[in-house]
Amino acid sequence: MAGTGAFGYAPAIALFPLVAFVIALVFGKYMPKKGAISGILATGGSLLLSIVMLAAVAGGETYHETLYVWTAGDALTEVGSNGIEFTFGLLIDPLSALMLVIVSLIAFLVHVFSLGYMNAEGETGLPRYYAELGLFTFSMLAFVFADNLLMAFMFFELVGLCSYLLIGFWFRTKSAPSAAKKAFLVTRFGDYFFLLGVVAIAATFGTVAFAGDESFVVAAETAIEEGATPFGFGAQTWVTITGLLVLGGVVGKSAQFPLHTWLPDAMEGPTTVSALIHAATMVAAGVYLVARMFGYYALSPTALSIIAFVGGFTALFAATMGVVKDDIKQVLAYSTISQYGYMMLGMGVGGYVAGVFHLMNHAFFKALLFLGAGAVIVLMHHEQDMWEMGGLKSKAPVTYYTFLAGALALAGIVPFSGFWSKDEVLFDALIVGLEQPVILAAYAMGLLAVFFTGFYTFRMVFLTFHGEPRSETAEDPHPVDWSIKAPLVVLGLLALLAGVVNLAPIAKVAGADITFLEHWLDGEYGAVEGLTYHHYHEMVAFEEGYVGSETTTMLLSAGLSLGLALSGAFVAHMLYNVPEPTRHTRRLGGAYDLLRSNYYQDEYQVWLAKGATLPLARAADRFDQTVVDGVVNGVSTTSLFGGSWMKRLQTGIVTNYAALLVTGFIALLLVLGLLGGWFL
Repeated sequence: MAGTGAFGYAPAIALFPLVAFVIALVFGKYMPKKGAISGILATGGSLLLSIVMLAAVAGGETYHETLYVWTAGDALTEVGSNGIEFTFGLLIDPLSALMLVIVSLIAFLVHVFSLGYMNAEGETGLPRYYAELGLFTFSMLAFVFADNLLMAFMFFELVGLCSYLLIGFWFRTKSAPSAAKKAFLVTRFGDYFFLLGVVAIAATFGTVAFAGDESFVVAAETAIEEGATPFGFGAQTWVTITGLLVLGGVVGKSAQFPLHTWLPDAMEGPTTVSALIHAATMVAAGVYLVARMFGYYALSPTALSIIAFVGGFTALFAATMGVVKDDIKQVLAYSTISQYGYMMLGMGVGGYVAGVFHLMNHAFFKALLFLGAGAVIVLMHHEQDMWEMGGLKSKAPVTYYTFLAGALALAGIVPFSGFWSKDEVLFDALIVGLEQPVILAAYAMGLLAVFFTGFYTFRMVFLTFHGEPRSETAEDPHPVDWSIKAPLVVLGLLALLAGVVNLAPIAKVAGADITFLEHWLDGEYGAVEGLTYHHYHEMVAFEEGYVGSETTTMLLSAGLSLGLALSGAFVAHMLYNVPEPTRHTRRLGGAYDLLRSNYYQDEYQVWLAKGATLPLARAADRFDQTVVDGVVNGVSTTSLFGGSWMKRLQTGIVTNYAALLVTGFIALLLVLGLLGGWFL
């Protein structure tokens, strides 16, 4: 840990939005723009301080300060630590510094965009909107620089609460509150396992700290080396179990199969909220947590394989559903699920840098696409059905070209940012998959998803912007102002240029080329375990002759992926880049119904709740009320009866007690005499 310096201002990164939350909540209705200005100033301040932290970390410094320590009990834990130490502190390292800039930048641009989107047509409830947005931003920023697992869990939950409030912002409608409750309950289900994981890790290792010699990662490594058996399990098996418990929260927050069903419904919230949730806050929180705990997951190849397979399956599963959606926000929702699947795939194959790289790029191009969709919705007077659009290319050129930049990045078309990170994920998966069939299957699913991504992305672009207007609204769209255009331009440039941070090698480590982002993340609390894990598989793959040279293999992998993306885009071009497109996806017959119904996942989960969980709960309740309560009540009745009889013996008269003693003594002698005669 370096001296304080600029890091002394680190808490203000999260406190600025918290102050904006209070201002908007208390004074928003009296302020111009109803709290928007305070939110913009606060997130702007957070962004500037985050950049300062980034510069300090770039100078070789890191910051880890414990603000409060509480030790629970003196009992030994399973690995011999004295008590369980809980802390409240800040950790500013390469990973958190990068994420702080991403979150604060997207939050700042969302606040600016909201000036034109939420304030455009006399929207009510704006002080509440800006207050919730401020609390949401505070929660995510505090989660990012949390220095321990318990603190991260607390802010993880607060992020979930804020998403519930924002998704249900239009609470007077029927659909928004329902979507908010669904998001809250589904993610809480995953977070239940997360909490169990936190408790298990704390009880095992006596600490939940992320960094330093006292971290649970170091404790787990020591336990494995010493052959410890926490709770009767091998140390590595226990790491797998606890890691997968925490993963339950990740699967819920990052909308991975099977806890993904809440995210498409979350589109009921304002589009600005969708941009923040999908790009930099709630959904990003899950993958960020895996990155934060990567040193722990790297101790368990089994846990990594499960993460990779879930990610690869989710990437393909969600992409197939995106091809039949007609609501522009729904298409983007399923693309979010799919893209976070790629990040999980990258993490699961040890591609720590690739996963973080795609997390960064996705934040920029997905925020761009959602805000672009918001601009389209303003243009279309709140219409979201793409079949009612068309012809907007010439009427809103700034929106079109920035949205196109985001689409090219999402589809993974060179040279846009998504190409570089998505292909690095797939390359890493291919290298590890040559040794592990499960990973190879995950790679194949991720690769196939590339085609569907190219198709649904450009189907969306062509239906929205190309061809002839298909409604009166599309013929005469509502204009958008600078507050909408400026964030789109900034994000459009990032969608084009952000990929350069991981292109050119700047050094070699153990014979392997290290790029800027790898060098950046390989710090004191960085990706050492991840780089070691992945470079080992690269070495095996190349030395054993599974593949040719690294450059050749990388080019072949990238070429295959790019070819699939372009093929999907070309099919979309042939079908939908025409003056009067038709609904071709409906010709899929039963497959269309299956995809349109989202593989009946909602119906399955409702059946699971009503058909299995509810009857089981009722049976348990009936057993509790009849058998358990019956036994308890019977014992109670017997005790009361016996007690009422016995209390009659308590007369307080000494002669009575003497008579009872003599009677008891005689009875005892008679019993002993009878027993003695029986034995003789």
